[in-house]
Amino acid sequence: LRLGRLLPAMLAFHLTRPHPQAVREALDHGALLRTGVDEINAFVRSAGAEVVAVSEAPVPLAEAADSRFILFREGSGLQEHVAILVGEEADWPDPVPVRLHSACLTGDLFGSLRCDCGEQLRGSMRLFAARGGGVLLYLAQEGRGIGLRNKFRAYTLQEGGLDTIDADSALGFGPDERRYDVAVRILEMLGVERIELLTNNPEKVRAMEDAGITVVRRRPLHGTLNRHNLPYVRAKVQRAGHWLGDMLSQDLSGD
Repeated sequence: LRLGRLLPAMLAFHLTRPHPQAVREALDHGALLRTGVDEINAFVRSAGAEVVAVSEAPVPLAEAADSRFILFREGSGLQEHVAILVGEEADWPDPVPVRLHSACLTGDLFGSLRCDCGEQLRGSMRLFAARGGGVLLYLAQEGRGIGLRNKFRAYTLQEGGLDTIDADSALGFGPDERRYDVAVRILEMLGVERIELLTNNPEKVRAMEDAGITVVRRRPLHGTLNRHNLPYVRAKVQRAGHWLGDMLSQDLSGD
């Protein structure tokens, strides 16, 4: 259900003949379908390990005119991710500035005040241009991996008083459903081994280091604090351990 980005749910049916033989008969006749946990785990591992570059093109951006987009597709065919390469690879600094950016329709495209995603995205591109290059991986991980439909459901729960972590939990998800094996594979395909990681998230640093990517240093990314994103930022600091203490010390914008 989580792999399908569906609202977690389960239908329970009481078997009138709860004998193992009854279950076997139902399976043999196709009345019941069975998928083993080991099979699901193997599928997830194989899909994450298989990433192919599908297409690419130069795309001049307002923040970084010398940019190239490369589309990558997971082996499952269910998810596509974009690597944005700024500058010429031969001119990239060492370590290479890298941002792992989870797609955020509301923040990146529409400038939602609930988060600082759009500011982080554009700030990263400006930094890459100023530093002579870098790589931004735009990952299909909307809503920390729960998908857009569930992100909107979580927003509704937050209006009722839950924070971003508890809202996801109420929908049956963990605090963070993202995985970074695909990001690691893309960086490997790009030949990137030593990085300056633009992040406030300790889990991203751990994931890169555990996979053998050398994180030479971390650079924080701070957006603008306002009354709409204050609960979100506070929860990330207090519940998820994100390095956003300096952002919380800001005066609220617009107040």
